[in-house]
Amino acid sequence: MSNKNRSEMNKIEIPKELSDRSRIGIEKAKMEIGKSNKKKWLAFATPGIAAIIALGIAGPGLLSNKPPENPVIQTVKTSHAFDVTDPQRLVGWADNVFVGKVIKMSGTSEERGMLETQFKVEVAENIKGELQDEVTVNQQGGYEGQNLILVENDHLLKEGESYLFVSRKNEEQDWHTVVPVYGDIMIESEAHKEEMLSKYKKAYQEEIPFE
Repeated sequence: MSNKNRSEMNKIEIPKELSDRSRIGIEKAKMEIGKSNKKKWLAFATPGIAAIIALGIAGPGLLSNKPPENPVIQTVKTSHAFDVTDPQRLVGWADNVFVGKVIKMSGTSEERGMLETQFKVEVAENIKGELQDEVTVNQQGGYEGQNLILVENDHLLKEGESYLFVSRKNEEQDWHTVVPVYGDIMIESEAHKEEMLSKYKKAYQEEIPFE
């Protein structure tokens, strides 16, 4: 195993309050990654976004569409293949950049070893791409029993709120996965909306494609 991979493994943080099942899964992920340099830090099928915790966040039967009243919040660290703080690179990675209103939570998934939550979103305005009507937005994180797993402390989308979304299409699932924190920016006011539209339209004009 290279020094770089060893260094990345050492960055993995396992929240103390996670279930034994989850902790064992995370340790297994670390061991599996260390066995082969061909393995990547990729818990999602979305290129460019990698979760440092790759396996074992939630087991069968642990997902719920009924959030607990007082969940224990856990934060998962992530690693990215590009600078997600750079709007030009972020937009270059994305298939779609748009403003939309969250209608409701529509499901949960752990098919790729990482807990994810889906939301129905009504598209209001496109910056990149041509989405229409309602789409499904996929966000890393969600509820595991009494725990709320947040990726980079990126709070789950709120029903009734509007966001600027930066997403990549998952053709198999027909949903749009957003970048944690930088790909789901809540619109705070009409002035803030105009500011975000201007900023990301400019970034689209000057986008740096992800390779």
